[in-house]
Amino acid sequence: MAQILKFTYPTGKIFIGICSDEGGDDFSAFDWPKYRAEIATLPVHERVDYTIRRQVLWENHEVSSDELFQRWQDIVSDYNASDPEVGYNMPSDKLKAVCKADGWKFGVDGCRAGWFYIGSQGSEIKYGIVKTITELFDRFTNIAEVVIDIPIGLYDEGAQARSCDSLARKALKPRGSTVFPAPVRPCLYADTYEEACRISERLTGKKLSQQAYNIFAKIREVDELLQRDASLRSVISEAHPELGFCMLNGGNPLLTKKKNSDGIAERLALLKRYLEWAPQLYGEATSQYARQVLAKDDIVDAMMCLCIAQAPEREKETVPAPVIHDGQGIEMAMHIFSPSQQTGD
Repeated sequence: MAQILKFTYPTGKIFIGICSDEGGDDFSAFDWPKYRAEIATLPVHERVDYTIRRQVLWENHEVSSDELFQRWQDIVSDYNASDPEVGYNMPSDKLKAVCKADGWKFGVDGCRAGWFYIGSQGSEIKYGIVKTITELFDRFTNIAEVVIDIPIGLYDEGAQARSCDSLARKALKPRGSTVFPAPVRPCLYADTYEEACRISERLTGKKLSQQAYNIFAKIREVDELLQRDASLRSVISEAHPELGFCMLNGGNPLLTKKKNSDGIAERLALLKRYLEWAPQLYGEATSQYARQVLAKDDIVDAMMCLCIAQAPEREKETVPAPVIHDGQGIEMAMHIFSPSQQTGD
């Protein structure tokens, strides 16, 4: 059962909180410094002996975490509990940070049917396929972070390679060819591969690989989304799974190929150190989806992206560092999980 609670304090102010069977009363959005400062102004006899009223405003025996969070947000707004003159719910800017820490983390990889995602929120794990990234945001509320295997941030012209691509290829030698050079933005709007090559040659002096052209629609989808909604630029970030596996392997590139059975096994073994459920979910997903819908390596790549998304902040890094931005203000960087201490098998 889940409840939304209203606490009333002897200062006359309120706090809107959540109670769940899993975690009890949640005060993560409570502005403790403000409360302590104000309670200290009360007369001594009121400070040493007081009552806090706890009221249940709403409860539901079967509600998803997304629905509960949305209802809580609505009630905080209804009571104006984030107004410092009214309540102790954190102001909106601080609340966003709390929500991000507690929100859904996703790893996403492109697949034949659209995008395969694996998400975690606390102990809850969900996976599936969406046709578009926008659909993922429609399906889930309180999304904290989406790490996705697709180039993000593009030059509009020029022969220079993105620094993140160059550094990733160098780190992955002798398998640097797994990093496709990102196209310049105008190429994404070509109707054919031949036209895209002509545009690229005119703007950069270089043609394009067929492999890169094959994912242009997905690059364009994410690029247009980030141009359209700047708020998502702090939510959606790029990763390259092979670079991610390299970091989990002590900085040593994996020499097995991810489409082969031995390559899948090696990657699952690395993932299991940080996502103990990885082999089980891999088995479930391969049974649920046909290969013409979802390839096996798409699953492990999405897991690697999730591993980066839910890594401790102190162990997250970017390539390059500091981050470089393109002409639209979108970052051009690959995010990695760099464990401070390698976990044993």
